[in-house]
Amino acid sequence: MPSISLSALAQSIGGTLVGGADGDRTVSSCNTLKDATPDQVSLFHIAKYASELETTRAGAVIVAPGSVKEVKRAEGLPPLRLIEAKHTYYAWQQAMVLLMGQRQHASVGVSALATIHPSAKIAPTASIHPYAVIGENVSIGENSIIYPHVTLLQGVNIGNDTVLMPGVICYEEITVGNRCLINAGTVLGSDGFAYAQANGVHHKMPQRGTLIIEDDVEVGVNSIIERGALNPTVVEKGTKIGSVCVIGHNCRIGPGNIVISASCISGSTTTGKYVVIAGQVGIAGHLAIPDFVKIGAQSGVMSNPEPNSEIVGTPAMEAHRMKRVALQTMQLPELAKRVKDLEKQLAKLEPQDPAGK
Repeated sequence: MPSISLSALAQSIGGTLVGGADGDRTVSSCNTLKDATPDQVSLFHIAKYASELETTRAGAVIVAPGSVKEVKRAEGLPPLRLIEAKHTYYAWQQAMVLLMGQRQHASVGVSALATIHPSAKIAPTASIHPYAVIGENVSIGENSIIYPHVTLLQGVNIGNDTVLMPGVICYEEITVGNRCLINAGTVLGSDGFAYAQANGVHHKMPQRGTLIIEDDVEVGVNSIIERGALNPTVVEKGTKIGSVCVIGHNCRIGPGNIVISASCISGSTTTGKYVVIAGQVGIAGHLAIPDFVKIGAQSGVMSNPEPNSEIVGTPAMEAHRMKRVALQTMQLPELAKRVKDLEKQLAKLEPQDPAGK
């Protein structure tokens, strides 16, 4: 791993070395506050870890401007060296890339143990691992990596610098763009869940559309993105989808979205740009989620939210309203007791029938 001075590191990640102290000191990798050594840089951006600033041995710590004032260090440890960065977590990402790099995928060429249709077009720099299955008229771009047990059915188009991890299945005629990462076990382009009922029988609707995954998209482990019934399902540029997610048919997921694990988006729903969908969210079909909406974990979205809103709960509502609802719900047992006590007091105040009736 390369070494870099703290001054150069701060400049590279858009930060400032506080006081300029020990600017010539070098670091060579990254680690947590708890485990870092003097030749490593660390990160502090969550308040619950403040006590670890007292004991960390990191050579430097990336922090938000003004977030760390005075720290009483454990005996024998030097003062903290701080790199302040406005965009703290992005600065940390840049430091990790600079010092450690991304995981690399070995170039292995085309394995003789892969099953490849003669009509497939495979770029000279692509890698096909053993036991991959490449169907008729499949196209695979430059530097793309196809791991073992990946199946690409007929007409699939894979762009440049894209990685399909083991066990990925791409149904026919779908497109995956450039610089995408599709993790193990994910299924792309399967049939949508659509049936017409008549006389007690569920009749399958034809699923004749396709799926388009645009550039720089990542999909986690064991997720499913369905093809469209007529028009394509689309996942736009730069969106990141977690593990065990389901994107229904005819959806259009906007650019730069974050869809966290175990979330399901029903068919024909669209999302705007930079929407954040937390874990275990369910979104009903045929909705329009506007730009910059944030949806809290385990929410059930049943209607269209307002742009730039933060919603949470089931049914999902504005976060500030949901907080009031939650607080009042927690007070229900006490409220029920108070009502019961009041009913008893009222009963004592009611006039008695002299005849005992």
